[in-house]
Amino acid sequence: MIQQTPWFERAFNFDFPITNFPVIFSRLEGTLFRLQAILMNADDDYCSYNADGWSVKEHLGHLSDLEDLWWKRMQDFLDRKEILTPADLTNTKTNEARHNEKSLEQLMQQFVVERQRTLETIYGFDRSTLGLMSAHPRLHQPMRLIDSLYFVAEHDDHHTAKISGLLRKPEPVPGN
Repeated sequence: MIQQTPWFERAFNFDFPITNFPVIFSRLEGTLFRLQAILMNADDDYCSYNADGWSVKEHLGHLSDLEDLWWKRMQDFLDRKEILTPADLTNTKTNEARHNEKSLEQLMQQFVVERQRTLETIYGFDRSTLGLMSAHPRLHQPMRLIDSLYFVAEHDDHHTAKISGLLRKPEPVPGN
């Protein structure tokens, strides 16, 4: 399979209409269902290990860890701040969270709770709210609130693809 572009190498164009909100909302909500389907038969122990980087559980925990950042950024837009809250580019929260010691069910439940809070809040946003502008601190480009939601959906897809890829890798043969 083609190697996935690293997240920090991604560039984004925010040139779509606000009327794309129902599609973006559906993607944000759909992450929950896609992850549940992907992880339905996953082995809890297998999901705790990856020699090449984050495990399945760490990717899943990371999605939940970042819900707080997405929430803060949404508040930044609503408060009309000039620059959005910066992310911790070292991912300290995820690296120190000990996600591998939790069950997939616990990690998924935490993500569902966090994401549902966001979904319930944004569902009724109108055009003017979705059009609020601020600057992304890492990308150094202006974005609307709807662009930020699109960015979150892209981040979800990035980690969902990582999780899916890890689960598709053949298990090592004992003794080899």
